[in-house]
Amino acid sequence: MSAARGLPVLMPSVPNQRWSCHSCGNCCRTLVGHLLEDERARLDEQADGACVFLTDENRCRIHEELGEDAKPLACRIFPFSVRPVSGAWQASLRFDCPSVIESKGAALGEHRAAIQKLTEGMITAAPVDAVDLQRGRPATDEEIDATLKRFVQWIRYGKLSMAQRLIEGARLTTTLHEAALKRVRGARYVEFLKLLFQALPAESTTPPTEALPKSRGLLRQLAFAHSEHVTLHEMTSTVTRLGKRWTQFRSANRFRVGRGVVPPLPGFSRGVTFEAVESVETNPENLPKVEDLIVRYLIARLEGRSVFGGGYYGWTVVTGLAAMWLSVAAAGWLARYVTASDGRTTMTFGDIGMALGMVDRAATRLPALGAVSERARISYLIRDDGIARLLNDFSLLGES
Repeated sequence: MSAARGLPVLMPSVPNQRWSCHSCGNCCRTLVGHLLEDERARLDEQADGACVFLTDENRCRIHEELGEDAKPLACRIFPFSVRPVSGAWQASLRFDCPSVIESKGAALGEHRAAIQKLTEGMITAAPVDAVDLQRGRPATDEEIDATLKRFVQWIRYGKLSMAQRLIEGARLTTTLHEAALKRVRGARYVEFLKLLFQALPAESTTPPTEALPKSRGLLRQLAFAHSEHVTLHEMTSTVTRLGKRWTQFRSANRFRVGRGVVPPLPGFSRGVTFEAVESVETNPENLPKVEDLIVRYLIARLEGRSVFGGGYYGWTVVTGLAAMWLSVAAAGWLARYVTASDGRTTMTFGDIGMALGMVDRAATRLPALGAVSERARISYLIRDDGIARLLNDFSLLGES
């Protein structure tokens, strides 16, 4: 391991994105933080073995009594995270914070100095990313930068609706997945990418046909995987942990079948049927606000490089992009579940924000999502316009 003192922090450039802490206490209730060894020892001495103390006023007792510097690094840096890249720390932004979803507070650039201070003396054992474009086909920095730039530009492209941009972005990812790129390198790849984006439609096109039943089942399972989390008790008890795994296995199978009552997800108690969930409708009045949220979320993932390589389970650029599009479709299903669980039939912006937060809480942080089974899921869904179909069937934005 080596210290990375003095390395600059690269902040994601996300249009319209702001953030400041509003003391909602959500992160203290729902997130699992990673403690450094010295932090664990210090908290054992100071706080009877507890990690975080949340007061009735949604304030951190450690912060109030011992000062901000006594809190674990994970708490102090949230909702940002950093990882080493070539000659710098790359910052990324988490959307499981309500103030990030609502874009409330200071501009992101105003947090650079605070994050820079937190990185001083940080230890890293992680090597600089060696990312593949496709499996077995290494990507250069030039190729990665060009890919990210093109997709960011496309997401911000104003002539098509956001729903259409998602669909066409997924279709272009499928084209990259199927292309033989082993000999298309450097400047040739950059030119090839430019031609692909120029070929994307400038006007609305025929929407995808309905996804196949198997694809819808796989998407429901993906939504379930994003919503699950394991409590501290479940992690420390062998019997409870095994019971949890068996319950998860049975629930995942029910999500695949998609009939009857949905197994209750963490934080929800009301029974609701799969039919009720998938009949929930979008609200056109929410469209501008929802579109802005999706643009911010996708660009934050791309700019923060949390879609491939060291930022996403070591996956290739193309497979990671496919997973990103699928995460939006999974959020579409989960938003419908949130709505139906409240006894309503039309989504609100709050439902969508909660669902996207559930997805982002798991993405890049839940080992199961980086497993071979997930790559197999994507390998199947990326065929025959599968991802585009799911984005259309479970849209957060209405008809494409």
